Amino acid sequence: MIQTFLKILFSTRLTGIVLLVFAFAMAIATFIENDFGTETAKALIYGAKWFEIMLLLLAINFAGNIAKYNLVSWKKAPIFVFHIAFVVIILGAGVTKYLGFEALMTIKEKEASTNMVSIDSYLQVQIGNEKLVKNYTHIPLLMSELGFNHINEDYIFENKKIKLKLKQYVPRATYKLIDTTHGHSYLHVVIADQEQRKDFYIKQGTRERIYGTTIAFDTKDKQIGDIHITSIGATTMAIFPEDTNYFSMVLNKASFYPKDSLVPLQFKALSTIKETPFVFNTIESGKTRHLVQKPLDMGIKNPESAIILSMTSGSETKDITLFGGRGYLNPKTTTLINNLHVQLRYGSKPIPLDFSLFLDDFTLERYPGSDSPSSFYSDIEVQDKTKVFDYRIFMNNVLDYKGYRFFQSAYLPDESGTILSVNHDYWGTLITYIGYGLLALGMILTLLWKTSFIASILTKTAAA
Repeated sequence: MIQTFLKILFSTRLTGIVLLVFAFAMAIATFIENDFGTETAKALIYGAKWFEIMLLLLAINFAGNIAKYNLVSWKKAPIFVFHIAFVVIILGAGVTKYLGFEALMTIKEKEASTNMVSIDSYLQVQIGNEKLVKNYTHIPLLMSELGFNHINEDYIFENKKIKLKLKQYVPRATYKLIDTTHGHSYLHVVIADQEQRKDFYIKQGTRERIYGTTIAFDTKDKQIGDIHITSIGATTMAIFPEDTNYFSMVLNKASFYPKDSLVPLQFKALSTIKETPFVFNTIESGKTRHLVQKPLDMGIKNPESAIILSMTSGSETKDITLFGGRGYLNPKTTTLINNLHVQLRYGSKPIPLDFSLFLDDFTLERYPGSDSPSSFYSDIEVQDKTKVFDYRIFMNNVLDYKGYRFFQSAYLPDESGTILSVNHDYWGTLITYIGYGLLALGMILTLLWKTSFIASILTKTAAA
């Protein structure tokens, strides 16, 4: 039975079948990526377990064929090199998958940074009580717009179990108010995050934490640190925990809300609260709030998504909605369950560097007589404990340092800084390149080896 299994495992028929499935999967992935985005293609194919198993099966098949056909011989050297090349390339892909990562780094001019943001998404969980706080291992997430998504995680904190389960994934997610005869009143709050508008709707009688700021709309209880919004007759009043400046776009004037004072709330006025621009837009009545999927817009490269999680601990169960996704580093959402404070975030995770990059100057050049960028580059100073040096990063001129590769990727919309793409995959890249080198060597040997068809023609020609 074992011999039969090994015979099938190392058969050329299996090699052909796996290669055909591999080619078909890559073709399907191209169409999926074009229609549904890179993350869906990675979730269903490139990053799927079945795809990894297929590659592993192919590597085992190639390695087994070396022994099966006795390829370790001088006469069969070209075929041996070919087989070894494919095994090495697949090994390099595995190292890249499990040890390498990609990130983005944003640096403003005349500032230094040691912080990167992962490109891939993670479910980030922190649980604590009054005495202890614990961070848990981040769970990588690849969410597919076509479905087949799964989150089912258990966390133990101080002998208490918290279970998180995925209820729904909503790509291109946004909240929308819909008219209804038995609706409620909602406070519409708008914020600007990285040049993107985000709309939040706070139901009357509830409080919500938005980007680190808790806003309570007509709640019975009052908590320290909240912004309290209260309807008194036809007037909407507010109490701010700190002096808060605002600029009224209706009155075209600037003023401020005094600390701990009941004052009229200025609608359509811009305030900066905890470094985030807030606008209290309006109060809408007779509505219900729904999480909906926006239509596909090809002009938006990476739209924000949302996941709805069911959280259970003890006898309590709550539904938590988290906005985020690849490239998003939103503030954590905090909830209380079973006397535990749980902080959750869905999206990119921060990655620290053990050295810093200082952006001395960012330069953007345009085509003559046009606003279209022709090139842009960043003059960087690498600041390490024992080493400081300057480097200019631009297209095809990459900074390599300590296993990291920094590429010029983009720039801030106001041209005040640079955005670098970071790759950390020294061993995976090295192993893969060795595999490519062996593959090229195998091709050359196949053409020039004594047993090759071309060599036999040359021998016959010389003899004639």
